[in-house]
Amino acid sequence: MLTVQLSHHDTRFILEALKMLEEKWQHINLTTTDEDEQAEYGMDAIDLHATRTSLESQAIAAFGPTITNFSREPFAPATVPNGEHPRPR
Repeated sequence: MLTVQLSHHDTRFILEALKMLEEKWQHINLTTTDEDEQAEYGMDAIDLHATRTSLESQAIAAFGPTITNFSREPFAPATVPNGEHPRPR
């Protein structure tokens, strides 16, 4: 067991990074044609999801539900010059 004290901002950054990594691994799992890679990323995504949701529930208890709001919409353009979205919506 490891106990760590995190500020609101540190917690938010960690939660957002975990969410982004989980989404990346899920995408790899769903799009790869390599069965070993699919299995590995799929299991890792499941484990990471459990870690993220555990931390998320503790973060919500400590900082409130807005801790999981990662939107930067007021600060970001809807598209970048090449017409793609700057991040997943």
